Amino acid sequence: MSDHETALPVLGISHVAFTVTDMEPAASFWTGAMGFETVIENPRFSLLVHRGMNLGVGITDHDATAAGPFDERRVGLDHLAFAVGDADSLRAWEQRLTGLGIPHSGITESDDGHHLNLRAPDNVAIELYVMSESFLAAIGTGGPADPVGPPSR
Repeated sequence: MSDHETALPVLGISHVAFTVTDMEPAASFWTGAMGFETVIENPRFSLLVHRGMNLGVGITDHDATAAGPFDERRVGLDHLAFAVGDADSLRAWEQRLTGLGIPHSGITESDDGHHLNLRAPDNVAIELYVMSESFLAAIGTGGPADPVGPPSR
């Protein structure tokens, strides 16, 4: 039996939580730019939900003790990547971010797909990502309910 066959089931990611230096701009970014809605809000913690992804984002300032910007070169999170269905949808995201005045990388293409990189408040690295069909096949994923890549066509 392989490790995959004996693994206990996990349904997906429930939420991600970020430490932020300023609650207001962080909440504004996640709701205004990324399409989340606020479901819990208080001075020390907010929970934001994106119903289409079935994902929560928590933000906290740890009683105003958080300091310094995010740095993906330190141990911990490198970046958070959101799957986008296709290149046209990624172009729509590019236009949305530009219209909101949010700096971004522009769309870049690599052997594994199309990427659009941006930063949330406190310099948190975010990637909007469309995996190429060849990369999906190489890693053995991409079925209709697969959150890693777009639905197979």
